[in-house]
Parts: sequence; C-alpha cells; structure tokens
Amino acid sequence: MSTDVKSMHMGQITSFFIPTVTLVGQNCSTQIPDRLKSLGGKKPLIVTDQGIVAVGILKLITDILDAAGMQYAVYDKTVPNPTDKNVAEATEAYKSNGCDSLITLGGGSSHDCGKGVGFVVGNGGTIHDYEGVDKSSKPFPPYVAVNTTAGTASEMTRFCIITDTSRKVKMAIVDWRCTPSVAIDDPVLMMGMPPSLTAATGMDALTHA
Repeated sequence: MSTDVKSMHMGQITSFFIPTVTLVGQNCSTQIPDRLKSLGGKKPLIVTDQGIVAVGILKLITDILDAAGMQYAVYDKTVPNPTDKNVAEATEAYKSNGCDSLITLGGGSSHDCGKGVGFVVGNGGTIHDYEGVDKSSKPFPPYVAVNTTAGTASEMTRFCIITDTSRKVKMAIVDWRCTPSVAIDDPVLMMGMPPSLTAATGMDALTHA
C-alpha cells in the first residue's frame, strides 16, 4: 500500500526555545566562570545597569570572576527600555576590551542590551539590521544570562526589545540565536529588591505565565 506524501494533511508545527542549561538555587551564580569556560569564553563583557552597581550585585559577580582568575570588562550604562545607543556603546566596549563572551546581569533591560551586543559582534552591522524574525545568520558568542528579578523572562527567551532613538519606536527582535546558552537564577541576587519591585516583577511573571 503506497501513500502519497504530498496529499497527507500536515498538522501545525510548534516549537519552543529555552536556554541549553538553566541553573536554579542558592549561590548557583558561583558557577558562572566554569559555565562560561565550558562554552569557550575567557574574557566576558558584563552588561548591566547602575542600579545593579549601586546595590552591590555587580561586585558579587566580579568577586566570583576575580576568585576564578577570569578577566572581564563592564558596561554598566544600560537604561530601562535599552536603546540602540546602549547597544552601540556596549559593542564598542566589547571590541575595545578584547572580549570574547557575554554575561548579562540584571533584569530584562540588561539582558536585552546584551543580546543586542551579541547580534552585532556575531553578525556585524547595527542592531537595526535584526529587527524582525530570525534575521541573524551566525551564532552569538558564548552567553550567560544572570537574572536579578523574576519578571521579564528575558533570560529564557528569544526576544530582544531595543528602542530605536531616531524613529522613537521599540524594535521587536525575535531570533532563536539570542536565547542564552546558560541562564542563572540565584535567589541570593534577588533578595535586595525593594518590596514594590518584588511585587511588580511577581505580577509580571504571573502575566507572562
């Protein structure tokens, strides 16, 4: 009995994207150096923001890298709703410091800014070239996303939202390549959030779910 494959009704194809590894647990951030090395990273650019610096979370992470003897550079000027200018500045910091990998540290803004860097250093051009769906053609550098909130899920997804300052619009970049290789959810890094932010990110997580 033969079957005409062309005549077969094909059901809808679905897919999902998650990090290769997600670490959850107290002090799991201490594994950042080993995880990055396992991906081939030797000198990461840490993409973060001034709030993370002010509360001392950046120092917790750089202390871990220092103890492991890992070199790094820092870009800490990410703003809420990160901009194309943030991405350009962070990309320049990546290149000028001879970085070969990425650590994003914070909530959705830091993750999205770092993803923007990954697109540009991995594929060239500017971040504007990647607006839309699956516009990249080359892989990201080794990438570890370290979460400090529980709301946006950017450390888990293939989405990157960057503000185009010239057009004054938010660019939606959807690309499977920007899903982090490793996501780290260390509750120790979330303990210092103000109660209002804890509540807001909890509601954000609920609505995402």
